[in-house]
Amino acid sequence: MKKIYKYVVLSPIILGCASGLTSCAKSSEKFTLKIINSEDYIYLNDDDPTALPDMVDQFKMYVKELVKEGKLDPKYRNVDVVYDTSDTNETLYSELQTGKSDYDLINVSDYMAQKMVSEGLVVPLYRDEDGERREDKVPNYVDYASKTLRERLDNIEAPIYSKWIEDPENPGKKVHPHARLEDYAVGYMWGTLGILFNPNYEPLSGRVDEKEMMNDMHYSFSALWNTKYKGTISIKNSMRDTFAAGLMHAYESDFAELKAKYDAGTYDAEKYMEEYAKVFNGENEAKFSTVVNKVHNALNTLKDNIFGLEVDSGKQDIVTGKIGVNLAWSGDAVYSMDLADEEDISLYYCVPELGSNLWFDTWVMPKNKNRSEERRELALMFLDFMSDPANAMQNMDYTGYTPFIGGKDIVDLARNWFDIRYSEVYETVDEEDYLVYAYKDEDFFEMTFDRCLLSSDKDKNNYGDYALRYFEPYEVEDEETGEMVTVEEPRTVAELVDHGEVVYVKNDNDEPTTTPKTYNDVLFADEEYDEIDLSYFFNDTFDTESGYRNDIDTIFYSDSYYADVFEDEETHECYVEDADGTRHANTSVGRQFFTQYPDEETIMRCAVMKDFGENNKLVMKMWEEFKSDPLPTPAIVIFVIIIGAALGLIGFIVAGKILTNRIRKKRKKAQN
Repeated sequence: MKKIYKYVVLSPIILGCASGLTSCAKSSEKFTLKIINSEDYIYLNDDDPTALPDMVDQFKMYVKELVKEGKLDPKYRNVDVVYDTSDTNETLYSELQTGKSDYDLINVSDYMAQKMVSEGLVVPLYRDEDGERREDKVPNYVDYASKTLRERLDNIEAPIYSKWIEDPENPGKKVHPHARLEDYAVGYMWGTLGILFNPNYEPLSGRVDEKEMMNDMHYSFSALWNTKYKGTISIKNSMRDTFAAGLMHAYESDFAELKAKYDAGTYDAEKYMEEYAKVFNGENEAKFSTVVNKVHNALNTLKDNIFGLEVDSGKQDIVTGKIGVNLAWSGDAVYSMDLADEEDISLYYCVPELGSNLWFDTWVMPKNKNRSEERRELALMFLDFMSDPANAMQNMDYTGYTPFIGGKDIVDLARNWFDIRYSEVYETVDEEDYLVYAYKDEDFFEMTFDRCLLSSDKDKNNYGDYALRYFEPYEVEDEETGEMVTVEEPRTVAELVDHGEVVYVKNDNDEPTTTPKTYNDVLFADEEYDEIDLSYFFNDTFDTESGYRNDIDTIFYSDSYYADVFEDEETHECYVEDADGTRHANTSVGRQFFTQYPDEETIMRCAVMKDFGENNKLVMKMWEEFKSDPLPTPAIVIFVIIIGAALGLIGFIVAGKILTNRIRKKRKKAQN
């Protein structure tokens, strides 16, 4: 179960708004921003009087405070937000096609954003004719969004079907020009497609043990075709996701060949990713129909091995024991792991070594002739507001999904949840607001994580006998003004001792002992823990005020990032074993931390699946044929699936809400 970050400081803007809303001058004009998103995909208050308001209400207060401070035109003082939710990308697409949509911002996946750009259903976020730049309109996104992810999203191209240009490579031939998503989309959340599984699933206990199952899952999506797991697997009732799994199976030899070239140094990372994306998007075949046929055949052979198809129930079915394996999105996998941990069940998530799908959820602006200039400006302000790390942190904490945004606040939350050092340094302190200091003689320093990395100016051996105290802020009379001021940080060792409490070692029951903790007791970079380098994601997302540094504060330490699979009897090192008998370290199966923040090597072997474009009809036809053919599973399974889908929908929704609220309540309790 993830620990939940405690919001110890409320934004001055939010606090100022909360206390001054009634004093805001009234305006005869009212501007209403209209947004549609997926359900439970943004921070909500859940009627908790101690928590911050809903994110959209925070945005309204933010806008009004900007007006109050004179930073925004007074005409925006009377702002409202209509916030709706939708079930699928396709539902939103249908609405836009009919022209009935009146939304200013919609949240859709990368392929749907690409499709909507191609068909002219969305408009650029920034107007070139007015000299607008992304840096000016959404500066928080430019400053704090992961540069690696932003580059991959920005470079997705969409053909503009309504226009033709001369083909530069074939004179006399006309082609569609391409637009990049950089001008149309702002990244919101991201993740991977993978295999979620329970290595201790009871129906498998007699034929597959825990380590064997982990090893079976690590290499490729072909694990779903392994007859050892017959009847325990559910796959997505989602054309694109199941198509992706089928393609990975059908073209496994191609992906294996690419990996071999990369491992041998024949391909560098850039070439490997380029060639991988071609195969993943069917661009290695002369006709896309060949790809569709191969995938169709692969999925037909999968039918006899699965329990059934699921839309959203798989993330709970694997916890309740209905299934043991689930084709899952990473965000849902984290949710399932958290639920399972509550029941003392350990689930694992795999992004296979041969690769998978990397997905992005984005904000785009639908074409709308009725949209006023004020609504457009509010939409851009909302995108910038959502890209503030403090707000992205709330969304991450509430949804469990991973935002595009980096920065200090997100690092702190991820550190709280996953870094093994957090409990070694901070959870020994009764009050999390206080800072921990190491001191000896007249020398002292704050126990920040960069010092846990043993940077050159702080050596473990030299500072190992430093004592630890946490400092309690106190009030003192200012000698010049006579006013009482708060001393937030110690200025001398004497002040630290006078106004600090000893940090004690904890026992196995997580209870304080009478043994003082020293700097040497603090967990450092130890060889028994995995060093997780997330610099690819967090580098260049820190502002100067944070004091956080690239390549230092982006390093995490974990004892559960990768799963321990087989253990060598002589060296005691853990390994996985490929089908050809090759042994190597596991880098594809892990727990929540790996699922939420995969390392750079993992996302490098993933590609974004493009919109099928003009081939969409071929894929849809294949998908309908796949679903219409009876699944050759036992009749009772089919009966359960059909009846469950028809009659159990309400019960499932209610149960899901109860389980979700239970986790959120426990998280909030852990904060207090």
